Amino acid sequence: MPTKATLIVAADQRLNTGNIRSLSLRYQRGELVRVRRGIYTDKATWLAMKPWERYTATVEAVSQELSGPGLCFESAGLIWGLNLVGVPEHVHLAGASPSRAGRTAPTTSAAFQAETQSTGLEKIRGYGVFRHCYDAETVTHKGFQVTTLARTAVDVIARSNFTKGVVLADHAVSPERFKGQACSPADLLRETDRLASGAKRRWVASVLAFADPRSGSAGESLSRARIHALGFPQPELQTSFHDDDGFVARTDFHWRKFRLIGEFDGDAKYLRDEYLGGLSSREAVLAEKKREDRLRALGFAVVRWDWATANDPERLKRKLAAAGLPAVGH
Repeated sequence: MPTKATLIVAADQRLNTGNIRSLSLRYQRGELVRVRRGIYTDKATWLAMKPWERYTATVEAVSQELSGPGLCFESAGLIWGLNLVGVPEHVHLAGASPSRAGRTAPTTSAAFQAETQSTGLEKIRGYGVFRHCYDAETVTHKGFQVTTLARTAVDVIARSNFTKGVVLADHAVSPERFKGQACSPADLLRETDRLASGAKRRWVASVLAFADPRSGSAGESLSRARIHALGFPQPELQTSFHDDDGFVARTDFHWRKFRLIGEFDGDAKYLRDEYLGGLSSREAVLAEKKREDRLRALGFAVVRWDWATANDPERLKRKLAAAGLPAVGH
């Protein structure tokens, strides 16, 4: 389960109790981290969190500290729940005047502890604020002021490389994966027309042309973008297979000409209860093996890879080539 920081706002504590000295004392004793000015959280929890979780807490803290500024770019994408690759370096805010635009360094801090000779944050990445001289319509979503979903998606794609852009675009246009909020490709293309740069308009349009709502996960989208960039033939997505006993599988990738099936295996497939269908992890692995055996019996080769391979283009290239898939270039 994700770890969520409970933020303690000094102004609220003063209003409720008339006393904030206890926060300063706890901070000095090393019990609290000051995430932003006047906003604290439990230090042990902070140290146990993953980078994305600390970034999320920092976005929330900045929004409280600065009285609900308009979030944009990746920070707005986080609030919308879009699939983002990599943790941003800054909390991105829209609507700054030219004199106030620019980056500021992280302010997250903890008190130096004599017994450990450290603050505990020396190896923990902090997140600064980037104020953009950028006017865009904002809406309220989950209690935050954010740029609209379509504008956010287009803005992030325009700033991303092809792989990151495809991961986000596949997610944004998928009604199944982005339930109740998905943008149509037409919505995104209309938003693309508002970009000031012709080069960015063409770039976003090329990513959107490649986007496919059938992609089943961020890992599949990442893999598909890598496959394209490496010059391999594009696969068919979500192909269903049957044998004499009935339905066998719906596969992630299928290269019909080469009788090859590709499967992306995220760890969650075997570790998270919602993906196990009531099976134990061991039972799920055995069921997957039987499924693969039935596919092989139909005359298909099966190649599998994980996040580490999808994130390493050369490793993925070797795996696909070893499975008999030829690189054809672009």
